[in-house]
Amino acid sequence: MSKKRKRKLNRKKILLVGLFIIVTILTIYLIIPKRYGYQKEVIETFKEDNLYEKIKETKKYSKTLETAILENKFNKDYFGEYLNIIYVENKDFIDEVNNLLSLGYKSDEINLFYEKLPDNINVITSNEYDKNISNYLTLSYFNIDNLDRYIKYENNDNKFTSVYDTNTIKDNYNYEDTVTFVNAYLDKDYYTNDIALSKEEEKKIDVIVNKYYKLSKDYEPDDLTKIDSKFASGSNQRLRKEAAIKFEEMTAEALKNGYKIYAGSTYRSYDYQLGLYNRYVAKDGFDEAETYSARAGYSEHQLGLAVDIINGKWEYLSENDEEYEWLIDNSYKYGFILRYPRGKEYITGYVFEDWHFRYLGIDLATKVYNSKLTYDEYVARQL
Repeated sequence: MSKKRKRKLNRKKILLVGLFIIVTILTIYLIIPKRYGYQKEVIETFKEDNLYEKIKETKKYSKTLETAILENKFNKDYFGEYLNIIYVENKDFIDEVNNLLSLGYKSDEINLFYEKLPDNINVITSNEYDKNISNYLTLSYFNIDNLDRYIKYENNDNKFTSVYDTNTIKDNYNYEDTVTFVNAYLDKDYYTNDIALSKEEEKKIDVIVNKYYKLSKDYEPDDLTKIDSKFASGSNQRLRKEAAIKFEEMTAEALKNGYKIYAGSTYRSYDYQLGLYNRYVAKDGFDEAETYSARAGYSEHQLGLAVDIINGKWEYLSENDEEYEWLIDNSYKYGFILRYPRGKEYITGYVFEDWHFRYLGIDLATKVYNSKLTYDEYVARQL
């Protein structure tokens, strides 16, 4: 082979090697960025942090990941999460994402927050991690205005500190209770979050009155009706007309079945309740009285819709009485519910009162009965 031909072959080899090098460089700096969408400086970061192979494996472009790198806010520990977080046009987006990730939230949760709670990211990042936020959002009675309170309540280890036995609640507690209890204001101390009822609300059969919802001092129903004395412990036991009629129907039906029940205490005025409460405090002390007696303005008896029931022995009803069992099984058919059940003391604010029944109307009483909830819980779930 001539020297001239050898020189040509060598030049070809050099050109081929050079072409290979050029192609390799173009592949790294042009083709790959074009294939995956990342900018050159982002690719360099992948190489420096030994993430390049992972990008090649995923073949996935993430604007969130790219933006974190370009803004010098990239955290290698969050690489996999960045990849799956949908980018949102927001100047603070990466800072917010990093805060959420540092709290322990994952990409699927973060995507949900930006979809459902875009204006409440700061509420989430200003609190401790709450694993149940995504669950709250599935509930029909979730109230976005209460989000901060839900998270704080969920993370409050002392939320069950109470004079009542709360073991039943603790054993069965879940995220539905968090939303329910906060909606019912149980994250607030009793009597510290007074919600004054309007005159229109006070007149409603379904109005709720407890240690958060307050009646005006001068409220008195305008349709108070005396209960027939054969169904009452005296001649001046009064309920609102609708409730009085249904109570008489219920007691008459009970009598047909061999059970005697009577109205022992019904409507009480504000002033009467005030005097009664003060007597209980003087007798048993403030703390003890608070567990069984309502302060004036917070009593269902002022509504003319509550009745303390007496049994056939002329004693206040007890859960051991046969009349009690009949009432539990049948009172809702006449519009009444047991208002303060056993095991629900933390929710109602009162000890178990087997004698205290509240009128709601047949339809609502049936719904509450079937729900197995207290009326406080039921109302909290009816946004």
